Amino acid sequence: MSPEIIGFILGTLFVVPTLYIVRKNHLEAWAWPIFLVTLPVYYMFFGLLAMDGAVIVSEFLWGLPFIATGLITWRFQSQLTHYLLALGWLSHGFYDYYHDFLFVNEGVFSWYPVFCAMIDIVVGAYLLTSSTRIDQRAPHGAHTPSPKDPLD
Repeated sequence: MSPEIIGFILGTLFVVPTLYIVRKNHLEAWAWPIFLVTLPVYYMFFGLLAMDGAVIVSEFLWGLPFIATGLITWRFQSQLTHYLLALGWLSHGFYDYYHDFLFVNEGVFSWYPVFCAMIDIVVGAYLLTSSTRIDQRAPHGAHTPSPKDPLD
């Protein structure tokens, strides 16, 4: 079986339950931005596996836009940043797909770029098409009145 098919299957098996768990537990306000921040770190670890310092630095530099996007969309949540987050995930999917054309990282498993691209594109499409906005609830423990709140 080709590495691309393995990556596609593993990506599908990973992303479906992840979407379910994040949505079911109302973790969307922080999970998708913080997960986006972590994506470049995995490629940096692959550079560490290859024992190549130049690759680690390159992966960090190529990953900076994703780290910045994740942190900005986590800190400043609005409809605009929700779309920015979706575009960040989609663009990382394209980054994964073209990763081997950008530079060589010998530590990356052959199936990993397709695995990660599958997850990124599905999450990006989900965020882009979701009809619900990122949950903007008040900090834990704060009382936020709602239209149906019997305490008001």
